[in-house]
Amino acid sequence: MNFVKRVLKNNNVLSLAANLTTSLMGLLSFVILTRTLSLDDFGKWVMFTTPLSLIDMLRFGLTREATVRFMSSTNENDKKYLIGSSWIVGLITIAIISSVLYILVFIFSNPIEKYGYSMFFYWYPVFAISNLPWNNAWSILQSKLDFFNIFIIRFFGMFSFIISIFIMYYIKRNLMTVYDVLAVYIITNSLTSIFCLLKKWTGIKYISYFSKDQINKIVSYGKYSMASKIGSSLLKSADSFIISFSVYCGPTGVALYAIPLKFIELIEIPLRSFVSTSFPKLSKASIDNNLVEFRKIYYNYTGITSVLLIFVAIAAFIFKSEFIFILGGKQYASHITELSYIMTAFIIYGLMLPIDRFTGVALDSLNKPQKNFYKVIFMAIANIIGDFIAIFVMHAIYPQLSVGTLLLFVSIASIIFTIIGLIIGFKFLKEEIPVSYRKIYIVGFRILYEFINKFYLKIAK
Repeated sequence: MNFVKRVLKNNNVLSLAANLTTSLMGLLSFVILTRTLSLDDFGKWVMFTTPLSLIDMLRFGLTREATVRFMSSTNENDKKYLIGSSWIVGLITIAIISSVLYILVFIFSNPIEKYGYSMFFYWYPVFAISNLPWNNAWSILQSKLDFFNIFIIRFFGMFSFIISIFIMYYIKRNLMTVYDVLAVYIITNSLTSIFCLLKKWTGIKYISYFSKDQINKIVSYGKYSMASKIGSSLLKSADSFIISFSVYCGPTGVALYAIPLKFIELIEIPLRSFVSTSFPKLSKASIDNNLVEFRKIYYNYTGITSVLLIFVAIAAFIFKSEFIFILGGKQYASHITELSYIMTAFIIYGLMLPIDRFTGVALDSLNKPQKNFYKVIFMAIANIIGDFIAIFVMHAIYPQLSVGTLLLFVSIASIIFTIIGLIIGFKFLKEEIPVSYRKIYIVGFRILYEFINKFYLKIAK
């Protein structure tokens, strides 16, 4: 029991529990929406959440990493100014984004409506206000390594969303529309923010403590982190964007692609968890100039996640058809063969993600966010070019190809840009500290062996 208690109190386990629980609830809401919304409405929902994720990466990429990194080494008075300045940067960012969106709506209202993005352009500013307080709370709690309360925040948000969707479906049955889901989404995010404000986790009481120096400090560090976050999000969301702009594929193609893409979101559960716990540790080791400890942390986190995903990939490959059917239901049954091919490509892509992600966070921790930014930019450019060729060029040359085949070409582009990112990112990291691909897997298998052996000895006693 003491062993179990120590495991449950471990920050890695708490972070994983938070991501696992909320992602499973997110998966449940995904399954519910695929069955309650029409194929066209579900495609519109994906076309709302895709740019939403991209813009949120911009907003919180600008402030979160800077808040976490600098709060690890500042005194209490400086922390007040750091938190207050973070609030001001967040509010200014929302004001700028909202202005840009509404100006674009005024100028390009017809194209925005035609391609199905009107819901995002009209409603994102409202959503941005609703989720700002709880995201600020997340940043502050992460800097304190308080992953239990981060778990509470994320559980509260997702649980309230699922319950509300159930109630909405019970009331409206088959009449539920994508705008009903949008209303629930904004309301539940607002409730989560109110909850965090009542718990005094947001640091809003320090909003008057902002300073020009701290704002410059956040923006100077955060601009590269923000760009890297946007690029990372664009790597995944660019696929859906480009598919949506194809008249041949349209919202239906977006909806089909979203099913196997969910596998990547699932394997990102442990990745996000370990990245969240590793970043403050790597930052502290970097600030203390303890490169031996830095390498040890990097190898441990990258190694164990890389090794664990090998077993996940094997299971996913065996049960990929069942996975697709469970997520999509009967209306996707006729596409299950082509979606299985797409998911195979995503399984290969997923195996490379741990090294890519931890190399990026290692560069950020070494105060080299610009190098991580360059890495992501190269990957994003390769992905966009690959997607454009897959959707538009291939369709122009071979118009008889099905939508599913074109989507398969898009997923193959994901593999290519990830390989490019691994080569560039590892080259940048080796310029700062000596690392090797081989040792990542050696350390990963050693940690797994030691954990299994330790667990076996505990059971044997």
